Amino acid sequence: MIIRLRVLLIVLGVIAFTIAQQTAQEWIRWVGIALVAVALLLRFLKR
Repeated sequence: MIIRLRVLLIVLGVIAFTIAQQTAQEWIRWVGIALVAVALLLRFLKR
């Protein structure tokens, strides 16, 4: 379950970052970076 969530967050983060690059919206870029960061932090979550 956590793996699916992490993959989803990474994909959404990359999509947001790509959209931000095309539209020059700074806040969308930071949302994308934050989504990927949360996915990476979930790696350390203990069950």
